[in-house]
Amino acid sequence: MKILSLYPKNATHFKKLIPLTKKVISICKKNKIKPVIYGSFAHFYHTKDAKIKINDIDILIQEKYISKLAKELKKQKIKFSFYPPGIIVKKGRIKLEIDKMDKEYNTKNHFFFKNVKKIDFYGIKTNVLSIKQLEDIYEAAFLRTKEDKIKIGKKIDHLEKFLGRKLK
Repeated sequence: MKILSLYPKNATHFKKLIPLTKKVISICKKNKIKPVIYGSFAHFYHTKDAKIKINDIDILIQEKYISKLAKELKKQKIKFSFYPPGIIVKKGRIKLEIDKMDKEYNTKNHFFFKNVKKIDFYGIKTNVLSIKQLEDIYEAAFLRTKEDKIKIGKKIDHLEKFLGRKLK
């Protein structure tokens, strides 16, 4: 497994996200919680487009582990807050969103915790959505949002250009 060495357009900010992300992934692993990175990082990982900006890291975990992870973050003195889909970990301008996997994200036949891609995230092994799962999650997010249609639509357009085809 090759360690990532490519960085997004906002590399300076992104590099500050890496240590906190690695720490949260380690906490998950020690507590038998399987984290799956998704969102803009998954998009960047698959497209390798260095023009993409990544302002935060989005992680999915199974819903049943949200409170367990919160207890562990508290033990480690990592500041966080709850928000409707999960937990936000913030350290200054650095932000991780840890979302609970819910049935709306279990689209098509892709159960996200079984069909993920294993990667080396800058020195720590973890999981990222497969390209097919990323397509499906964009479709589900586009259908369920009212506020972010334009933002998600742009991500879908970019992914379609990369794939050379329409998503659906």
